[in-house]
Amino acid sequence: MPHTSTDRADVRDMLVVHEAFRQNYARLPDLVRAVTTDDAERAAVIADHVQLIEDFLHLHHKGEDELLWPKLLERAGDRLGETVNLLESQHEEIAALLTESAQRLAIWRGRPTEEHGEQLARSLERLGALLTEHLGIEEKDVLPVVPEYVTAKEWHELGDHAINALPKSKLPVVFGMLASLADAEVVKLMLSTAPLVPRLLMPVLGPKAYARHARKVFESAA
Repeated sequence: MPHTSTDRADVRDMLVVHEAFRQNYARLPDLVRAVTTDDAERAAVIADHVQLIEDFLHLHHKGEDELLWPKLLERAGDRLGETVNLLESQHEEIAALLTESAQRLAIWRGRPTEEHGEQLARSLERLGALLTEHLGIEEKDVLPVVPEYVTAKEWHELGDHAINALPKSKLPVVFGMLASLADAEVVKLMLSTAPLVPRLLMPVLGPKAYARHARKVFESAA
């Protein structure tokens, strides 16, 4: 049965995460293709960014697999079971594409030729297309009803799972990326369970870290 607590999940933070993935996968193939043959320095910049996004995506999906889908199947299986099973199967397909793109990324990073870059770009395009379909289903059919079955505490555990698993050095960039797509209320929501010091410092450090990162990755491409 749906829980009746007023302390329900607020899913707006996940919508921001989804938008970050959509925007990045729309740009990654062209960023790779824009690197000239044997420009190892530029290839390393783009490869690091691709790796960051793919690591974050992997952790995001791992959290859903472990902390969200089981709850929804247990509490709302009759309502959401078919959709959750579809999303789980898409996670498996996305994981396979992540493995493929990681292999091609390593090859391209080591030898950034046009051929290797094109192979990586096509892999990223396939991944982006499936991910866009996946996120659309999740946003249309699952997220609107999640608050009926998942508490705020449980929801924050899901968000914290990915963030806590990222290298500490990457947190300001990832937070800054998400904050650049969120309004002030959602930024506050994302920080609501963080310890005091990060909660105070991240709104200052994150946007600056991401601005530097974005200039290096995106403006250099322009």
